[in-house]
Amino acid sequence: MSNSLMAQHMVELIAAIAGAYYYFKTKDHQIKIFVWYLWLTVAVETIGMYGYLNYNNFDNTIINWIKNSVFSSNTWLYNTYYLASSIVFALFYLKVVKDHLSKNIIKFSVLIYVIFTIAYYIISGTFFTKSVPYDILLQTLLVFIYVMLYYKQLLKSDRILYFYKLPIFYISSGLLFWYLCVTPLFIFDAYLNLINADFIKFQRSYLLIANTLLYSCYTFGFLYTVQYKKH
Repeated sequence: MSNSLMAQHMVELIAAIAGAYYYFKTKDHQIKIFVWYLWLTVAVETIGMYGYLNYNNFDNTIINWIKNSVFSSNTWLYNTYYLASSIVFALFYLKVVKDHLSKNIIKFSVLIYVIFTIAYYIISGTFFTKSVPYDILLQTLLVFIYVMLYYKQLLKSDRILYFYKLPIFYISSGLLFWYLCVTPLFIFDAYLNLINADFIKFQRSYLLIANTLLYSCYTFGFLYTVQYKKH
């Protein structure tokens, strides 16, 4: 495994630990599901490393079975993860937003996304080989809707006066920043990834920076705001 991937796993693990520390210190139930999501991310990234087995010639019955099965690629794992992430984000913001209309918008948008994604995999039969085309655009749209609804609520409440004390603000800002920054990269991925080695190098470096900023934002949000949250 490359040093960049190891560094990415480390910042994800640190963010998960910081989230767990925040939760155990505050018992903030709004944050609980997001902390679980961070640990899910760590687990998926760890399990997903089995994909590197394809680059090595191991003489092992189990490994050979995996390499010759539909699980040879870890695409199925990340397809499941992306779908689960969208549901987790929806559940998270359903706990955050208060007004009835915002909750209905979140429920409707995630339901449409889940139905569309499952239907696509059933019809195309590509669950083990590739993701939904332009899935990143759909995920970005969902995150944009959730975060904007949260910002709207924040602006209308007294919490805007001490937004810097709220971990949800840092989570939302990090999420929105990450999706808006990486979406253009993935849009051109299908056209440049196979023919441009320089693009692949740039993509890896760009994602490492974006992921480091995202999980650092989570970590800072948890560790900085814990002092303002009473048990």
